[in-house]
Order: sequence, then C-alpha cells, then structure tokens
Amino acid sequence: MKNLFYLIFLSICCYGQAQTFTTNPAFPIADQPLTLTIDVSSVPSLADESALWLWAWLPECASDCDAPTNVNPATSAQSAAKFSATGNPDIFTLTFTPTTFFNKPADQITRIGFKVKADDWGNGQSPENLFIDISTGELEVSFSEPSDEYFFVDPSSTINIVALSSASADLELKINNVVVESLTGTELSYTHNVVESGTIEATVTASVGGDVATDKFYFIVRQATENAATPASIIKGINYDADPSKVTLSLEAPGKTSVYVIGEFNNWMPSTNYRMKQDGELFWLEISGLNSGQEYAFQYLVDEEIIVGDPYADKILDPNNDPFIPAATYPALKTYPDGASGNVSVLQTGQTPYNWQITNFVKPAKEDLVIYELLVRDFDKEQNYQSIIDRLDYLQGLGVNAIELMPVMEFSGNLSWGYNPSYFFAPDKYYGSKNDLKAFIDECHSRGIAVILDMVLNHTHEDNPLAQLYWNESTFKPAADNPWLNVTPRHPFNVFYDFNHESAYTQNFVDTVNHYWLNEYKFDGYRFDLTKGFTQDFTEGSDVGAWSAYNQTRIDLLKRMTDAIWAHHPEAYVIFEHLADNSEEKVLADYGIMLWGNMNHNFNQNTLGFSDNSSIDWSYYKTRNWQEPNLIAYMESHDEERLVYRNISFGNSIPGSYNTKDLDIALERVKAASAVYYAIGGPKMIWQFGELGYDKSIELNGRTGEKPIPWADGGLGYDEDQERLKLYDVTAELVKLKKSYPIFSDNVTTINESEALVKQVVLKSDPFVSNPGSTDEMNLLVVANFNLSAKDITISFPHTGSWYSYFAMGDELVVDATSKTLQLQPGEFRIYTDVKLPEVAAELTDFVQPIAPTGLSANMSGNEVVLNWEDNSAIETNYQVWRSAGAGFELVTTLGADVSTYTDKNVSGLTAYTYKVTAKNAHYTSDSGEATITTSEFITGIKDGHTDKLNVYPIPAKDYLKFEGMPGSTTFEIRNLAGQSILAGNVNGHLDISTLPKGIYVLTVRNSTDLQKIKFVKADQ
Repeated sequence: MKNLFYLIFLSICCYGQAQTFTTNPAFPIADQPLTLTIDVSSVPSLADESALWLWAWLPECASDCDAPTNVNPATSAQSAAKFSATGNPDIFTLTFTPTTFFNKPADQITRIGFKVKADDWGNGQSPENLFIDISTGELEVSFSEPSDEYFFVDPSSTINIVALSSASADLELKINNVVVESLTGTELSYTHNVVESGTIEATVTASVGGDVATDKFYFIVRQATENAATPASIIKGINYDADPSKVTLSLEAPGKTSVYVIGEFNNWMPSTNYRMKQDGELFWLEISGLNSGQEYAFQYLVDEEIIVGDPYADKILDPNNDPFIPAATYPALKTYPDGASGNVSVLQTGQTPYNWQITNFVKPAKEDLVIYELLVRDFDKEQNYQSIIDRLDYLQGLGVNAIELMPVMEFSGNLSWGYNPSYFFAPDKYYGSKNDLKAFIDECHSRGIAVILDMVLNHTHEDNPLAQLYWNESTFKPAADNPWLNVTPRHPFNVFYDFNHESAYTQNFVDTVNHYWLNEYKFDGYRFDLTKGFTQDFTEGSDVGAWSAYNQTRIDLLKRMTDAIWAHHPEAYVIFEHLADNSEEKVLADYGIMLWGNMNHNFNQNTLGFSDNSSIDWSYYKTRNWQEPNLIAYMESHDEERLVYRNISFGNSIPGSYNTKDLDIALERVKAASAVYYAIGGPKMIWQFGELGYDKSIELNGRTGEKPIPWADGGLGYDEDQERLKLYDVTAELVKLKKSYPIFSDNVTTINESEALVKQVVLKSDPFVSNPGSTDEMNLLVVANFNLSAKDITISFPHTGSWYSYFAMGDELVVDATSKTLQLQPGEFRIYTDVKLPEVAAELTDFVQPIAPTGLSANMSGNEVVLNWEDNSAIETNYQVWRSAGAGFELVTTLGADVSTYTDKNVSGLTAYTYKVTAKNAHYTSDSGEATITTSEFITGIKDGHTDKLNVYPIPAKDYLKFEGMPGSTTFEIRNLAGQSILAGNVNGHLDISTLPKGIYVLTVRNSTDLQKIKFVKADQ
C-alpha cells in the first residue's frame, strides 16, 4: 500500500513523466481530516493553472451505497472541492473529511477515486484516475520511498528506502528474502547498495502482537539486451507453436533498446526471463510452460516506461468498455486481469480452428454487384453478428449479392461507426467473437452473398500501440521518430492520427493487414475509407482543392497497395472512397479498382422535385470516360442524409395539389429514382434500410450516434408498414431485373435529361438488335417524371413494335414510331422491355388506377349510419369515406384495403347526409356513386302529423298548419333537417308556413309541462 507518496504514470501510454500526490496522515481515516497535496508539474493540461478542483467518487460504493457517490464541483458547492495554492505554482493542497465531503458514513468509504480539474472542465484535467485507500484502523505498513511497485536501476546504484507503519511495531526489511534492517517504531529507513542482478523483491513486515502487515516493491537491475537471430518463420505478433505449451512473441520497435513481456504468466512483473531478445528492429521471445487452451493476457514494457499491447493481437481486453458487452453477444468473455492497466492483448495456444463450411465460394462479377452497406450496431437491437445471420433471409429476399460491413476491427469505445480503429487484427468484441464473425461470413457465402470489409488505413486512434510506442505527451501527437505516423496530418480532412503511406514501415503494415482479413476471415474484398488521404505532399494551410487535384504520388501508392492485394488474392474486390478529380479516378478505375460515386444530392433533388443539380448522368461510368464499369454510384451512404428524411423535411409542392413531403408520395418518388438508378450500368449499393424509406436524420443522437432500428421488434415497425414494404418489394424486383438479364452488363446506354425533371434511360443490346428474339438480345427503356404535376413526355424508343410495361402485368404498348408521347403522373415511372417478361405485381408502384367501389348503400342502425359497398379493386387500395350535410364533402375516415363497410357513429338527428366512398392510392382516386339518408326518419319519438297529445294537419301542408291539443300558453319552433331554426313564436291555432321551401321539417311545440315533436312535409304551392 503506497498512500503516502503514490506515483502514477500519465496517459494511455504509461510514459515516464509522473504526477505525484501525498496524503497526510499517511493512512487516512474516513471520519478524520485528510490533507491531499498534488504536484501537477508533469501534466501539460494543468500547467500554469491558478485554480484547481477535486472531482472525486467512491469506486467501491456504487452498488452498496445510496447515490450519489461522487462530488463534481461543476454541479455542487465548489468551495469544498477547491485546492489551495502554495508558494510553488505546481503544488496545491486540499483538506477535507471524507465522511463530510461525500455525506456518507465511514463504513461506506473504503477507497476514493479522483481527478484534478481546471476551470474549463474539458481537457484541463488529469488524464488518469487516481486513488486513495482509506485505512480501516487496523495495522498497516507501506513504502513511501520508493513509490513505484517496480522500477529499474543500474548496477552498483543505491536505493533510498523508507517504510511507514500506522502504529508502533516491529519492522523488518528484506531484500531478496534476506533481512537487511529491523527496528521497533513507526518508520524504517535504509539505503541499499545494488549488488544483485535480475528482478529483486523488497518486503517490509510490521508486527504487533499477533497482527502482521506487509508491503513490497521490486527493482530490476538493468542489463544489455541479448542479440539473437529471429527463428525461421517467426512473424510480427503472436506465433503459435506446434507444442501448445509454447508461444513466440515478436514486436517491431525501431530505435528501442529493451522490451519485456509482462502478463498473467509472470504476475505483470518484468524479469530477466521475460526480457525479449533483439534482432535489429525486431524483438522476440519464446514463452513456455503455458496451458493449452488457456487465455493469457499480456503487454510489452518498452524502454522501461512504455506499456503497450501487441499491435498484431487478434483479441484485446479493454477495462473501460468490456463490462458493457452483453453476455449473449460474447459468452464467457475473459475477465480483465488484476495487476494490469490499459488495453491488454490475449494469447491462447491450442485453439480449435473454425470449421469452414464453404471453401469454394465464387464471387459475383464486379459489374453485377448489388452491395448492402451495413452497420452492425444499428442493424438490430442485439447489435451482433448473430442478429444479422437471423435476418439474412430478409437481405437475400432483397436480392443483394454482397454485404459491406462498416469497420469491425477493434475500435475505441463500443458504440462507434468504427472509423477510429486501434488494433487492426482484432475484431471488436462488442459485435461478437472472431468465430461469430467467421460464421457470419460462412453463412453469407452459403447463400451466394459476398462480404466486403470497410477498411480504415488512412488513420488510427491513439490507443494503437504503433502510436503509443512513439508518442509526444506534451503535444499529444505522434513523436517525430514514429516510423508509421505523421506528426501532423498531411491532408485537410484527417481525423485521429495520419498514417505516412510513403513509409516502408506503413506499407508493410498495410500489406499485412490487408492479407490477414482476406486470408483468415475469407472476406471477399475491401472498401477503403478516405483513400484520397494516402498522400504526403499536402501541407497545412494549402488550398483544399490542391488535395483533390490529380496526384501521381497518391496514385502510385494506391496502385502499390492494390498490387500487393491482388498478388495473393487476384479476385478480391478493391473499392476506394476516393471522391477526387475525375482525371485521377479514371486512372484508378481503368486499373481495375472500383470507386464510390456520391450521387446522393442529385438523386435527392429529383425526389424533392427541384431541377437544380438534378442531373444524374455522372452515375454512368462512360459519362466519366472510364473504360470499365467500376463506378459504384449511390443514392445513399452512411455519410449522407436519407432521401426520405430530406423529402418529408424539405420537399417541393404545389399547394393544395401535390406535396413531396407526404410520406407515401416520398416513397413513390424513391421507387422512381430507384428504377432509374438500377438501369444505369455498373455495381450498385444500398445503405441499410434505404429499401424501407428510412427517414431518420444522420444527425439524430449526433452524427455517429445510435439510430433506431426499423423492425417492429424493438424498433420503428417499418417491417409492418405496407407502403414501406412496397418500396422493399420494388427494390427487390429492380435488383432481380438487373441481375437476371445481360442487357444490364452488356449494353449501349443512353441517358436523356433534355427536360430536367424527366429522366429517360435506354439500354440497347450490344450489338443492337431491333427485333430481339430472346432476353439475351432484349432492349430496355426507363422513363420517370419527377415534376410536381402530370407531364406529357415524348419518349424515344430504340425501335417500333411491341414494348411491355414491367410493372403493369405485361401490358403491351405498340410503338408505331420511335418517338411516342405518353402522360406520366408526378413521380410515376415506367420500365419497358421489347421482350415480355414474367409478370410483376402492378400495385407495387401505385400507378394503376383503382376501380371505384359500386353499390354504395346507407342504412340506419339505431342512431348510426351503416355504409356498405362492393370492393372492386384488383390492386391494394385505401378507401376514403366522405360525407356532406349540404355544404360540401368532408373526409370522415381512411380505411385500409379489402374493406367494404363502415359505420358512421358521429351523426346528428334531423339531418340529411350524402355519402361517397373513394378508392385511392398515392397517385389516383376513383369515386363511388352517392347515397343519401335522412336521419330524422329514424329518430325515436318523432312521428308524422300527430302524437297522443298533439295533432297537426293538413299533412302534407301547403300554406298553413292547424293545431289541436296542448292547452295553455304554447310556443313553437320549426327546424330544417340541418338543424337550423327556421320559424318560432306563439301558437294560436293557426301557423302560416307559406314562405317555407318545399322539404321535410320538424315542428317542436311546448307548454309549461310538456314538449312534443312532429315531422311534417311542406309541399309545393
């Protein structure tokens, strides 16, 4: 226990700069004053600060104590947590009593965790958690000097040793198990002359009566690293032996002089037996005595001060994030080991290899690819590989033949997009084990689906050992001698820390990473993130356009990397997110590399109904003058706003007529955009759930934050929304069409945009056949109207003759001339082929006019009106019920398909209602006939002409009414069937009604004790 003078290494890399604090008393008591003295001289973020605060918590109390267990001066009284300045600008003190400070009883305070923070509460804080152990009042002993658990010394040096006891006791100091000093008291001091070699243990023991307390530290006597040739076949990282009790570790560390392996096999203590041998820039060590199948956590201690994991390890334990990995995702995950700090690597001999079921997978041709970009985190609520396997039927039904996983290698945190990679050979455990990933790829291959990995090699996170090994703590950047990383990024849009791709070290690392995932996991290729960043000749402050312009050096670097991939995996897909000048992209595309093409804005302008920047011809590789169809143009990707989100938020409209913000209309317009998109040659890509019209903003929960899943099971319920499922079905039909016929890969394509919001795409067989005899010689035309109103469109057909509408159950269109004018509704599209193809359900597109319902009748049931009609629609139709009481029709309700009755409960007595029912889809309406009913005929208690107390005649009446009955002072009121009062006054036996129009009326007569209602008819004069 080292409370008096506790040394903690700063930052994630464990550098030699140290922050110290002391406590007085040396063994603090929870209910007694404690003075904490902090030295911040080695903390750049706290240097030169004039005011500091303590942010403290009770780390061992959270589950046993009532909240809160922390004191945050940003939200509580700051005076109690503010340090006092001393004469030294780097030294601050704070006195507090823990029980008062936390407002907890003493038995709930056993340890205090804390950080020191400056005014800004941001970067101005100590980077590591610090801890104070609270004394139980029992006998304790601790070394105050030295303050480290272990440290290195030179031969023949001296070590000052001071041990303190919490009470007067018999104190005994042993060096290497030999007593070198003993006394009775509370303090023992000793100066040790180092004559030993290797790793030496020093132990102090305090004894009072039967109570005994101990503390220990270790010192390692420096020794020159042994030079020895690396054994044959040893590669960087973990090398497993045929003997499962052995493993050989290898670390590349140019310029370093010593490396020790520390881990569970040596209690995290560097020793001579675990000092690695050196072969030039490579350090290596064979470790024996391991248990087959047992997982061992380990790290490297480099140059006595830098502690890192193995950059080539395939499993990492993370103390900050592993506790939040569900057991269902990663059962029996190894517990983070005591004695370690930071990320640790894991080795395991005697592993059972994954048993691949599919060993001969044949990849789809590049030009036939339909890629589904997928983020495991946001695909299903379980956020793991198994949840994707469980929904592969859904993806297979969509027709995709490739899944592109956003980055899955170990990244910082759990809930990430993955573009912050730290360990490039380890699958992130939050999605499942490495065998879970292999099982997912295996299952995809069994279904004919390729799997592409989103690979991030432009940059890395600071957790990466390649960064930590050569790091400048004062600037929090890579050090100037880092073999892999640039000190300053060499392009304007870099995030995290930039790889130097001109470095031979980086090139070797990149090639190893690329080979590993293709070989070990059987990925079918890569989508490389931000390849435009693979450059070294851009300097800070330069024009951003210079970064995007043609760059031969960058081209050469990317070709070199691609050649290295194809040397071992010639069929591997190589896809770049490059987005550079076309002159540069053309060189890469003609080399055989596929490239992303961002057409999100252009396609969205069409679905929104805006003509500016609505041209989509850049979606076609030949428009860019490329030789091969290596363009993956896309309507959506993870970096763009969703089409439907922007439609319902910003869509164009004609007031009172047509509005692209309407969800159903937005979905229809995405269908039209998709029809055009899939007709254009080349590989295609869907960003997950675009096929369901996903409409949540990219900024929801922050740009890279979690997004709600679409499924009814724990999500938005899109898979139970019939209109969204129609978009899915249309997408599936378009994908099937693209994959089924050679016209989509062997054609002459023309894109006609002579009218901005009218798109025509013509695919002619190559060579062109004007009278095809089979689908091998089929020609195809797609036309779409993205205007806000119906449009007469002159369509240029490749030839005259019969053409068949794909989404209209094979309806034949006879073309007498190559130009034919057709009217398309807003958002309507049509696909014509000159070969009749299998029928496709027409209702998927909502551009077939529904048949109007017939036989509408209205009848009373009690005080309710019951409507009935005949459902004549052959396609899925919504029904709208309209009602009029004489002043125009108003919408009563909208009903789903296959409904033929409705009960109107919201009717008033004495009213004549007229009803009609409309069959409706997103673009057409068809009205039924009308049915009228007078509710007064069915109101209980109202009779024609007389009641038992009142008689009115003549009925029908012409000029007057006469009354009999109802004696006394009597009044009357006449209302029409709309409930409006027409006449009122006193009854005197005779009532003039000559001014009333022809119709049915209700007469109310009342006196002081009674009220009677009588219905009468006013006839013509």
